[in-house]
Parts: sequence; structure tokens; C-alpha cells
Amino acid sequence: MPANKLRATNTLKISLLVAACIFVVAILSLLLLVSPAARKQELTVSAAISLKEPLTEIGAQFEKTHPGVTIVYNWGASGQLEQQIEQGAPADVFASAAEDKMDKLVGKGLVDRQSVKDFTKNRLVVIGHSCDKIHSFDDLKNVDRLSIGDPLTVPAGEYAKEALTKAKIYDSLQSGNKLVFGGNVRQVLIYVEGGNVDAGIVYSSDAITGKGISVCFTVPDTYTDPIVYPIGVIKTTQHGKVAQEFVDLVASPYGQSILKQKGFQP
Repeated sequence: MPANKLRATNTLKISLLVAACIFVVAILSLLLLVSPAARKQELTVSAAISLKEPLTEIGAQFEKTHPGVTIVYNWGASGQLEQQIEQGAPADVFASAAEDKMDKLVGKGLVDRQSVKDFTKNRLVVIGHSCDKIHSFDDLKNVDRLSIGDPLTVPAGEYAKEALTKAKIYDSLQSGNKLVFGGNVRQVLIYVEGGNVDAGIVYSSDAITGKGISVCFTVPDTYTDPIVYPIGVIKTTQHGKVAQEFVDLVASPYGQSILKQKGFQP
């Protein structure tokens, strides 16, 4: 091939290559200009299982107003979720059924302190299939099996132990092998629903979801520390803005209205 034709061919190839590079750079630039809300994002929310109904509904509304965002939930006992986050499990938002679990993560620099909000409260109730013989703590002395959440990892169990201790019956129930611990508060509800135990202590919001059970009595507020739920953003999140917007929606008047419908308190 003559030298002039070879040079022309090489020049054409170089021109095409440069054009292709410019095109790729232009496309990448356009992608970078797309707002985070419009790009596909997956927001992982690790939350106390007692929050399942309200957060699922609030999350559905959040997805409608944030195109491209999908919320993935990790439900469990707050203590277990706290441990998972400490061990590096992926999460963007943490919603706890107890303030001490959130405080631990804030103290270890794993949750952004400025993002944390106390957004709702709850109460404990004693439930059973039949409440004919269960009207007070004294009546719980006579049951064969009483289920509560494991006090080591389940906030509802911690609160239940606190209440039973104040009622001066925890030690006798434990020594009599009458206590059946659940891995989370919903497991306690399942034990009662299935007739595996005579009674259980759960949140009032859980009792609303129960089937074939009754609320025997409400635990007085003075028998436990305030049952307050905090929510906050995990520091390692790659979706900080969206995560904070989700936290804000949960704490907003809209979020509060959903929580109230599900049996929670402002």
C-alpha cells in the first residue's frame, strides 16, 4: 500500500478512536450528572421485628417518592442486629426497640450521632389464649409456662424481666423452669398463638397482629424504663442522603400516623 494511503488509513483509524473515546466520556459524564434519586439504589434497613408492619408501609411510600430506590429489610431482635452491625454486616439504617442498643453503636462510631431520632414508644402487655385466670402479675405465678423474649438480646425480653422483677416474681418463675425465652418478640407471640405456652409478654403493637389471643392486662409504665425506639444512619453507608431522608420520613407526621395505626405511641 502506498505510503500516502497508509497514512490516510492510520489517520482515519485514529480519528475514529478519538471520536469513540469522546463518546464514551460524554456518556459517563451524563451518567454522573444523573441525580442519586434517579439512579438505582438499594437501601438496607436493619430494624426491630416489632416494627415490621409500620416500616413496611412507610417504606412503600418512600419508594414511590424516590424512583430507583429499593428498600431491603433485615428484621430481627435489636440486640442481634446491633451485633451484626458491629461485625460489619451491610446496613444503611438501624431502627432499634431500645435506646441502649443504639447508644452502643453511636459510642463505637458506627452510627452517625446527628442522624439519630427517637421516633416512637411502646407498652408491654400480657397475652394469652384465655385471660379468665390471668388478670395481674400475681396470677402469673400459677401458669405452667410464660414466654418472654431472651433478655440478653431482645429488648422486649429485657423490659419483661424488669417488670417481672419489680413484681417480685421473676426469680420464682425462673427457678420453677416456667420461663420460655423467644429469639425475638414475634417468636413469643407465635408461642402463645400456637398454645405452646399459657401466656406471654409482648409489645401492645404485637398483640394487635396476634391471632386467637387476648390481652389479659397492660403492664404499668412504672414497671419498666420508657420503651423508646430510636432510628439512625449507619456511618459506612454509601447512600447517606437517601438514608437520612428515610429516617426523616419515619419521624415525620406521616410516619407517626402509620405508627399510631399499628399500635405505637407518639
